[in-house]
Amino acid sequence: MLLTFAADPIKWPKQNSDTKGVNGMRLYSGSGRRLSGKKGGKRLAGGGKRLRSKGVGLAPVAGMLAIACCLGGVLWCVQAGFLNRPAQQAPDDSDSLFYPLHLSVPVQEEEEDSQEAPPEAEEPDPQADRFVLSFAGDCTLGAEHDTWNRPGNFPDVVGDDYAYPLAGVKYVFAEDDFTFVNLECALTDADTPADKTYRFRGLPAYGQILTEGSVEGVTLANNHSLDYGAEGLADTRQVLAELGIAAGGDGETFLYTTDRGLKVGVYTAYHLGRTQIQKGITSLREAGAEVVIAAFHSGTEGSYTPTENQKSLFHYAIDCGADIVYNAHPHVLQPMESYHDGVIFYSLGNFCFGGNRNPSDKDTAIMQVTVERTEEGTVRLAEVEAIPCSVSSRSDRNDYQPTPYAEGSAGADRVERKLAGTYRKPTPAPAQQAADTPVVQTIAVTTASGTESTESGM
Repeated sequence: MLLTFAADPIKWPKQNSDTKGVNGMRLYSGSGRRLSGKKGGKRLAGGGKRLRSKGVGLAPVAGMLAIACCLGGVLWCVQAGFLNRPAQQAPDDSDSLFYPLHLSVPVQEEEEDSQEAPPEAEEPDPQADRFVLSFAGDCTLGAEHDTWNRPGNFPDVVGDDYAYPLAGVKYVFAEDDFTFVNLECALTDADTPADKTYRFRGLPAYGQILTEGSVEGVTLANNHSLDYGAEGLADTRQVLAELGIAAGGDGETFLYTTDRGLKVGVYTAYHLGRTQIQKGITSLREAGAEVVIAAFHSGTEGSYTPTENQKSLFHYAIDCGADIVYNAHPHVLQPMESYHDGVIFYSLGNFCFGGNRNPSDKDTAIMQVTVERTEEGTVRLAEVEAIPCSVSSRSDRNDYQPTPYAEGSAGADRVERKLAGTYRKPTPAPAQQAADTPVVQTIAVTTASGTESTESGM
């Protein structure tokens, strides 16, 4: 079965003053309207309707920002060149949720106070030409159509507290230059779902969850953007445009200029044709993009291993000039890969996920890519960092609040192994295996070079 976005192309609604279209490419600026204020603001306390917790939870995130700054957010770090750098001894910091897996930046000792006169010329800021881009997985900000009114689902728990869902990670996103996720639902008041198994919808007001969480960009190129038809997709785009959130649908591009002037180009695609990939990436470079992200939606649900088709297409995207390949759909973590001078995130799993009240796999991660602008004006990838997280702040069910795992926890260890490609899913008991085997729907994807297959479902 061939799934398409729509029979006719759907045009973006009229953009606000911060978003102007040029030759089909949307232009965005870091000055867009944000309900949470400027980057670097204080972390929100949350406080939505909570499910009663059991046992001792993770250490509170409040006050962790200072620790994070001391560590420089260095977790799974790799130098440009890239992912096989030997591990170095990590400093002892048992209070931090940020634990170094491979430390690429040595901890500098504090210099003693001196009475020397200040330098005649101000020293250049070593971070002035370093930019951090954050990536997280599927954000389903709502619920499935048939379960909308069930107790304990996303609308019930979150209510109208739009700061609550991303309160546990806002301190990370607020300090970066650009945060990007997969928005896997329609944000609409439309109530007529598509004729399919899973139909995810959130209220238009749920767009504020992204701004409150300091998210700047999303991909709409997925199998749920049309869950409520063309009307639902148009409503979603209008919501995002009014909030100043950059967004791209199937086969689209946008250019986002950060507050500090880094031009980030994004190509988003659900139907993966090599010719279209090449054209999209080339157009971004010609438009002045310093960093190019290719965001795709493909793979096999529930699989911890990318397909050979994914590997081939994503390598091709890097060969065409992309710096970072971001992929969604499997709903679980898959490995990251260094390829030439780029990095590939095969799947970051679920993140703020309203699609399931108690997913069996709650592991996820925030991936942060640091890029450097050289004295010659070129931009290169410098470091890749991983922040292991759970989709929920509690282990027994989903409270829709992604939360970093504690240092040394079993969850953090699983995330490390999943990203490294060494994780092996436990074999279920024979009696459970038949009942737990997911039903996977095959989608035929037509490309310029023929028909390639991927897997779909939820």
